[in-house]
Amino acid sequence: MRANRISHFYDLRGPSMSIDTACSSGLVSLHQAVQSIRSGESDMSIVGAASSLLNPDMFISQSTIGFLGADGRCYAWDARAQGYGRGEGVAALILTSLDAAMRGNHHVYAIIREAGLNQDGKTATITSPSIEAQVQLIETCYKRAGLDMSRTGYVEAHMTGTQAGDLAEAEAIARTFGSCREAQDPVLVGSIKTNIGHTEPVSGLAAVIKTAFALEYGLIPPNINYETPNPKIPLNEWRLQVPKTLTEWPLGKLRRASINNFGYGGSNAHVILEARGESSSANEGKRNSLSVSKSRVYIFSAKDSLACKAIANKYAVYLRTLIEIDQGPCPGDLAYTLAERRSLFSWVVAVRASSLTDLADQLEQPTLKGSHTTKQPRLGFVFNGQGAQWHAMGRELIQAYPVFNSAIREADSILRVYGATWSLLGMCIMIPVQIQIYLTAK
Repeated sequence: MRANRISHFYDLRGPSMSIDTACSSGLVSLHQAVQSIRSGESDMSIVGAASSLLNPDMFISQSTIGFLGADGRCYAWDARAQGYGRGEGVAALILTSLDAAMRGNHHVYAIIREAGLNQDGKTATITSPSIEAQVQLIETCYKRAGLDMSRTGYVEAHMTGTQAGDLAEAEAIARTFGSCREAQDPVLVGSIKTNIGHTEPVSGLAAVIKTAFALEYGLIPPNINYETPNPKIPLNEWRLQVPKTLTEWPLGKLRRASINNFGYGGSNAHVILEARGESSSANEGKRNSLSVSKSRVYIFSAKDSLACKAIANKYAVYLRTLIEIDQGPCPGDLAYTLAERRSLFSWVVAVRASSLTDLADQLEQPTLKGSHTTKQPRLGFVFNGQGAQWHAMGRELIQAYPVFNSAIREADSILRVYGATWSLLGMCIMIPVQIQIYLTAK
């Protein structure tokens, strides 16, 4: 009843449950929270986990089956790996949809692009990790999200320091992330367990917190207790690299990271995180960065030249503000919205730019001028003849359906605002054309 007691105290009404899948409990809970928000069951979720080492019973039990190292440290992927060191910890995450976070003006540390779970199934022993299951889970997560894993900059691995677990996970990462890299472009792999120990059910949430800050600042912390690579893990051949010092985010890679986590009973979890400024699912690989490889045309429109110039200047100031905090919009999305989702008036400024910085520079130019057209636009509607249409169909619809009548009248008023000298309502009732109706402003 631990989760239920929290819900009772805070009067929380959404799904409330305690989940135990051993070391993967935190990320399994996070997956359930994501699903609850996606389904509309909840609009916000709290994912928490805690681990307190209050008595020696678990130390004795885990030592007898070879889980713990004699030094009490996690020598992840190191030649000294002999078992993991236990750690205490408490962690909690607040999850909500990005739209809700933006409406509430909340600070967004990272965006969850996808989360997935699976189970090892029948392995040699119940605690033996499955390479195939981990590979399948990683591939499924990326396929479901529609993402290219070769563009992921960093993998926060489980990396406990056990021989069986480290070798299995390293091979799984090599067969997924490593296999799509060149020899000179290894994937960076690390783990928070070398810093705070293995916090068991908290470990997945601790990994999320670490990775979220790494994404926000573009810096990957070093793996301590890592001196000599485990000879059973051929890093160069598998195109993997463990950072030993504070490392800047890999050049040319998206601020995207994967978190891999598994429990000793075989429950695997994988989460894909992105920095807030990265691309949306609509355009994989198109980073919301300050520069892009190709130029785009950005259109600004208004009803007079002064308003057009003012809009351009305001956009320049707005873009400068976002650029300074590295939160610029996706250039492709901005160009598309300006061209396809804004009304076009008689005055237009069209600017070609290769980056957001370039766009802001051009919008601030005193010589920037808009173009103006005095020609009345010709507006036409064509209804193809397929046998179902006939000249009087509009008459009956207008008479029989009030909602259609209302829509036609509303469209008629909008068209008049744009300069139509004829009545849409009158045309629907009056003109008898069997094959097509062609209306112009003349």
